[in-house]
Amino acid sequence: MVTGASQGFGRALAQQLIQQGCHVVLAARDEQKLHATMTELDADGKLTHAVPTDVTNDDDVVNLFEEIQQKYGKLDALFNVAGTSARGLVCETSIDEFLCSYDLNVLSAVRCVQGARPLLEASRGHIVNMGSLASKSASKFIGPYAASKFALAGLNHQLRLEMAEAGIHVMLVCPGPIAREDAGTRYAQQTTDLPDSASQPGAGVKVKAIDPQTLAERVLAGCEKRQTEIVVPGKARLLFAISQLSGAWGDWVLRRFTSS
Repeated sequence: MVTGASQGFGRALAQQLIQQGCHVVLAARDEQKLHATMTELDADGKLTHAVPTDVTNDDDVVNLFEEIQQKYGKLDALFNVAGTSARGLVCETSIDEFLCSYDLNVLSAVRCVQGARPLLEASRGHIVNMGSLASKSASKFIGPYAASKFALAGLNHQLRLEMAEAGIHVMLVCPGPIAREDAGTRYAQQTTDLPDSASQPGAGVKVKAIDPQTLAERVLAGCEKRQTEIVVPGKARLLFAISQLSGAWGDWVLRRFTSS
């Protein structure tokens, strides 16, 4: 089951699963876009089932897993991809905006894990949480996003410890900016009072945009190997390690690799 399946990386991941012959439940908030995606990826509908779902709504998520239970009676993998990104300074971001980011980037994963657990225990399946490089190291101007993605990393660690006894594999995916058509314009309205770099992918971090299909392949390979974490690009691990040794050193390295 893939949340956020109607566009972006969620769509790419669903496409990879379908190409491998998997039966895929597609979940997303926009019903029209969701069904269009299902038709594009699986014209005869033999491998897909679409369930319009707002993952910030408790009842929607309960209905989603009831429908999975009724239609399939099993679930092998939960991919928590739905999320939101934003730009802004902490002191200039409203509490409501923080709550929105936290609800969609963290609590949506909690809802889905709670709903999926009985099915995943039976299959000894997989939980994959879509984090970010910002789950480990925060560049400037992404206050609510970084705060929520750090929280998701903590949640993922707790789940990994809790689910191990049940044989459920838990993995965190931490990619840099993923290539998309609107990459250069999607934050324009949020960054009018911020440096130009804030509107760029990764808020100006100097890393190459990641091809979503390539990342999807990496994620599925990680599931097969039952990896605990995927970081793309891998060189970002060096920054994470330095930041653990010294916050000041980590900040210096981050500034060196971020456009001003």
